[in-house]
Amino acid sequence: MESTPRDTPQLSLRERFLKSWFPPAAVVGGIATLVLAALRVRPTPRPATAPGSPGTPASAATPASPATPGAGPVPAGTGRLLPLASTRFEREYAPAGAIGGAASTHPFRENLRGVAVDADDQVHALGDGEIRVFAADGSLVRHWRAAETAMCLTVGPDGRVYVGGAGRIDIYQRGGGREGGFTFGKAGEAPFVSAIKVYKTDILVADSSARIIRRFDRSGRQLGLIGDQNKTKTFILPNGRLDLDVDAAGVVRATDTGRHQVTAWAIDGTPLGKFGKFGMTDPADFVGCCNPMNVATTPDGKVVTAEKMVARVKVYEPDGRLLAVIGPGPFDPKCTQIHLAVDSKGRVIAADPVRREITVFALVASQTSQEGGR
Repeated sequence: MESTPRDTPQLSLRERFLKSWFPPAAVVGGIATLVLAALRVRPTPRPATAPGSPGTPASAATPASPATPGAGPVPAGTGRLLPLASTRFEREYAPAGAIGGAASTHPFRENLRGVAVDADDQVHALGDGEIRVFAADGSLVRHWRAAETAMCLTVGPDGRVYVGGAGRIDIYQRGGGREGGFTFGKAGEAPFVSAIKVYKTDILVADSSARIIRRFDRSGRQLGLIGDQNKTKTFILPNGRLDLDVDAAGVVRATDTGRHQVTAWAIDGTPLGKFGKFGMTDPADFVGCCNPMNVATTPDGKVVTAEKMVARVKVYEPDGRLLAVIGPGPFDPKCTQIHLAVDSKGRVIAADPVRREITVFALVASQTSQEGGR
């Protein structure tokens, strides 16, 4: 039986105290851990020697091996936190196309705020005050104006496009005609909507202002909350961003950036699990004070995340086992988030809002799978 919907999580005095001190403590703790980790991994100074001369380490005399696709080294200026150049992962992804970049026919000139795919694998992007729909080859199919406050979008199973903004949800027909929507929140205090997804007839809205996921029907009636069954009754978001996705079975996955976790929930708000922790050397961990920033799910049940500080995308098993790393090479180092979507073929659609470019990454077939298919 479904619980009675609540407008906002009701906190006790102890819970309000936890909520007030945890975000700044998480930030301070994250910074302190970064400093300590940087000191721990700092290499021991060595005398300068020419490559190949006596006493030169073999690693210096031997040319570096080509980087594993999708697992490049950390950019200069951030420190060698994650030595991934020689790491081999179970899955590898390679760029298979680009949409909306500076060299494209339809570039995003001002901003790129979100990306989604429909049942036909057409890419929908929110940017420059428009929703633009692209075919697989990057050609523009159609476009229409979005609300000025639009910050995120998704495509429902029936092809309807849902756009979220400041306390507002707009619903569009497949062709772009607006057919409905609703507003929520208190007058004069419009909630910040950072993500939106659809499961059957339910609309899941990431309310970053309240640090919670709200579940609505299409009329705007709130059906329940997701993310309020923990000690703080909310997600911990030092950066004020909350992202989510929902798979075909109705499992909702959301970013809990202050805890460095991906969390899983049933559609009714029941907790189903979580994975992730802070770390600087294990690529499976999440760096910085608040990661992962973005999340998506694949048709075969994998979990895709995106991070800032070291701009990269990773693919996990639902239990947290790391399968692949994409980046940081393909992304701008200044990215504070990388918008994610996954199409029916399992290709990862990653939108870089700094370069204002969408890159499609396809799974590279392994030698084993190639041989097995012969």
